[in-house]
Amino acid sequence: MNKLVGVGLVGLGAIALGGPYISGTQAESQYHQAIASLNAQSGVTAISEGYEKGYLSADSVTLVRFDSSDLDDEIPQEVRFKTHFSHGIYSVKAVSHLVLDDETTEELKEVLGESQPLEVVTTVNLFGDASVVATTPKIDYVEPDGLEKVTISEFEMTVDVPSDLKQVTANIDWPGMSMTGEDGTDVTVGQFKMTQTGSQLTDYLWASDMTLTLDGVSAKEAGQSFDLKNLKMSSVTEESTKGRIDSGFDMSIDSVKLNGEEFKNQKLVFSLKDLAMVEFDALMETFDKLEETSQITDPQQQAMAQMEQFARVGQDVTALFNKGLQIDISELFVNTPQGDVKGMLHIEQPESDVTVSAGPGALLQTTKGQMTLTAPALLLENAGPEMMQQLEGLLAQNLIVKDGEVYKTEAKLESMVININGTEMPLPPLM
Repeated sequence: MNKLVGVGLVGLGAIALGGPYISGTQAESQYHQAIASLNAQSGVTAISEGYEKGYLSADSVTLVRFDSSDLDDEIPQEVRFKTHFSHGIYSVKAVSHLVLDDETTEELKEVLGESQPLEVVTTVNLFGDASVVATTPKIDYVEPDGLEKVTISEFEMTVDVPSDLKQVTANIDWPGMSMTGEDGTDVTVGQFKMTQTGSQLTDYLWASDMTLTLDGVSAKEAGQSFDLKNLKMSSVTEESTKGRIDSGFDMSIDSVKLNGEEFKNQKLVFSLKDLAMVEFDALMETFDKLEETSQITDPQQQAMAQMEQFARVGQDVTALFNKGLQIDISELFVNTPQGDVKGMLHIEQPESDVTVSAGPGALLQTTKGQMTLTAPALLLENAGPEMMQQLEGLLAQNLIVKDGEVYKTEAKLESMVININGTEMPLPPLM
């Protein structure tokens, strides 16, 4: 018995000593895998500027560059993260902070003190389950002259990622912010909450369930005012039958005021049904390859590669629609002081045995659609001379009609013929 106890104690010692080394090695491997994954994304380049591994810890510096064409001029085109890894027996913990230049750091100290502008804590356990917590500090800043004030609540986002990706969960709960400027500018953002769960179905598709609420946003500047109250959004994406997904989205806003004019009870309900997963993934992969052509330096080779991928996009779109799908805006509603805006849209593409080489024109022969839209006449007529000029052109073409106190459009598509307000127009043939 004593011998067995001794062997057990030796085994525990080996785990205690070997655990940090094993987790540290895994951490370094996963760090470089993360670098590779970022570089696989278009518009992003990640570079490891150093990884120093000790026995119980490690430190890294990572440079992330963004494609300047995708950013506003005022947004930094590159950022650095300094990360400290702690290697435990059963887990690895990584704490990351932004690395800023000396001038920016000194400027932020006036507002943040010694707090970091962003902290990201990632923990990965022995089984590969991970949790990520990103936080920004609370800010309560008043200019020395007392004319400008900024109060921002602490922001926290948590993400739990199981190793099998079957139930990823993200949560955000931010109490909001307020800002007052010496020029009379006043901005307030109310409490923001978001919860989303998801599980990966394919390389490009996730089953997910999301809810989002925002209590309100108000702003005043130079005699102009804006006030939004109670924004709610929700979406659900799920596998309906084998190989197909349904996705639904709805949004509502209790009230939006623009300089005292109020638009109430806004509502949008959208759904996409019977989307074929395999064909959708193929289309997304082709889009990725199309984006990769931007990295080809030779202009002639780039043009040829882009033409090839554009042709492939057309084939993939045809293949996707061949499988059939349905798109609906079942409700569009906005209450305005001049009356209500209402609308709906239905597009149905039945499953077809048309070959991909037949092209999208053959598919349109079986596409069906219906749309209605009404808007108060006063709402459009009071929008200014440019709107009136556009209205006159649309009325002349019978694309809209005036019916009493509203403008309306009713359209129906069937057998390659679209009927708009009683006027039939055959669709042009597509090659």
